[in-house]
Amino acid sequence: MTLHNVKKSDLPIGFFQVINEKLIVGGQPSEQSLIMLKSYGIKRVVNCIPDYEQKWNEQAIVSRLGMEYLGVGFDRTSGMTIANAEALMATVKTCSDQPTFLHCLTGNRIGILIAVYHYFLLGKPKKEALSEGLFWGMRDKAAFMNIVEESIQ
Repeated sequence: MTLHNVKKSDLPIGFFQVINEKLIVGGQPSEQSLIMLKSYGIKRVVNCIPDYEQKWNEQAIVSRLGMEYLGVGFDRTSGMTIANAEALMATVKTCSDQPTFLHCLTGNRIGILIAVYHYFLLGKPKKEALSEGLFWGMRDKAAFMNIVEESIQ
């Protein structure tokens, strides 16, 4: 079974997107979601939620299920920076060796950081960066536009 076979109805996660054959991005998983993700071959879970926002011991469940856990928390407001966009993409690149589930609370902060990465670090046009961010889970376009506006000032 490959990640491309995952259907929205299969996972009890509010949002998820298959990015490629080794990466799914999504919102906060439940224990049931983690079990389902493991059944689809996920070997690593990368949590972008900072510890102070975490409501349960996700790391313990992931470890118990035999998957690798990596916590790289990015704050929802102060964490939307070019440096964190670069750090997120570096993390994504190091995860290309095995099937990975990358998540934050809803997918929004990951999507914003991806849009920031594409706009500021890859030099993509705003519309293209926005489109990429939306694909990865961004819902708050205004947050991205505010970051762009602040950079101009």
